[in-house]
Amino acid sequence: MNFFLELTINGLLTGGLYALVALGIVLVFKATEVVSIAHGQFLVFGAVFFWVFYVGAGFPLWLSLLLALASGALLGFLTERLWLRPLIGQPLFSSFLMTFGIFMFLDGILQLILKGKTWGLPSFLATGTITVGDIKLFVGDLMSFAICLAVFLITMIIFRYTKFGLGMRATAESHQLAQSVGINVRVIFSLVWIISAMIAVVAGITAARVMDIHFPLPWLIVKGLVVAMVGGLDSLPGALAAGLVLGVLENEAAGYLDPIVGGGIKEVAAYVVLLFILLVRPQGLFGLIRIKRV
Repeated sequence: MNFFLELTINGLLTGGLYALVALGIVLVFKATEVVSIAHGQFLVFGAVFFWVFYVGAGFPLWLSLLLALASGALLGFLTERLWLRPLIGQPLFSSFLMTFGIFMFLDGILQLILKGKTWGLPSFLATGTITVGDIKLFVGDLMSFAICLAVFLITMIIFRYTKFGLGMRATAESHQLAQSVGINVRVIFSLVWIISAMIAVVAGITAARVMDIHFPLPWLIVKGLVVAMVGGLDSLPGALAAGLVLGVLENEAAGYLDPIVGGGIKEVAAYVVLLFILLVRPQGLFGLIRIKRV
């Protein structure tokens, strides 16, 4: 029983990170109907910005975090203004390919920066452990999970109760109708990319605390995309629920099935779930079924 609980708790902690990665994808899709792969690079560049300010320049933690968020916001703004805005009105697949091109372009810059090295972040969260029964939990992991939940809560409050959130919801329903009632859709697009990039910065710093900053880190976006599709590309609560569920399923599968088959189950468990969901409910667990007249 303790083994099951340990796997479940660790899965929830990992799933919180998955959900945070998926959150940026869902925000962009809700407002623009574009599935963004570029957020994978926003993740790692957020961590790079934080490393430069915190480790390289020696700034205080709070200032380094603020500067990393500002840098990530600028990166998101420039991405939307320079590369995505000219594609407004074009087929959505063109925008999707553009985000992939941005990913590869920034990946080349990342390789030039890292030069094949791995950058480690010093411990900036509380250290130590908490023992619950026979289960040992790391305080830093619990704090990372709390940060993920806090970002989700703040995002949902903004989306539900602010004027910007109302404009974003209207834009998500119909760009033409939003414009007809005086909503500046282009401004909404820019703000969504800025906010989603800042969320990616937080996710990147959280991930780099455990994984370090190295070239595979941007590909965490693939797991975020799986979570977003399982939960529903247009559902914020779905991203959170799917992230937690997939995190637990991966850990349970690795704990119980890897010894039987010799390993590798954790790497494919999420994709098996995705294939099943796409067959049974293509819009995701919490996604809306939209009927369009032809």
